[in-house]
This record gives sequence, structure tokens and C-alpha cells, in this order.
Amino acid sequence: MATAKAVEEIILVIGNMGGDAGYSVLTPHGVVRVPGNNPLAKEAFSALKASFTKLQGIAAKGQ
Repeated sequence: MATAKAVEEIILVIGNMGGDAGYSVLTPHGVVRVPGNNPLAKEAFSALKASFTKLQGIAAKGQ
């Protein structure tokens, strides 16, 4: 699991879920390209999507 510092540095993730095209990760230091065939990248992207879905649900209940 990523540390809080690593999570704070990620601004945006752009990619095709389930594809081998890879991901572009926008950080304060620029864009980093991550290959899609990297199993750790696929796992991290899935975890990020699940966390984002939970945050959307929490925000919806708060309104």
C-alpha cells in the first residue's frame, strides 16, 4: 500500500481500466507514464477507483 506522502503527490490518473495501454499519472513534478502490463499498476489503479467510488458516496450523503 502506498504511503500518505506518495498519495499526496498524485494529482490525476488517466488510463483505460483493464487495458494494456498504460496510465498517465500527473504529479507536481510532471507527467509519469506507467505501462499497463505492470501488475502493480493494475492493482493500484483498481484500489484508486474503489477509493474514489467510496469518496463519491460519502460526498453524496453529506449533501
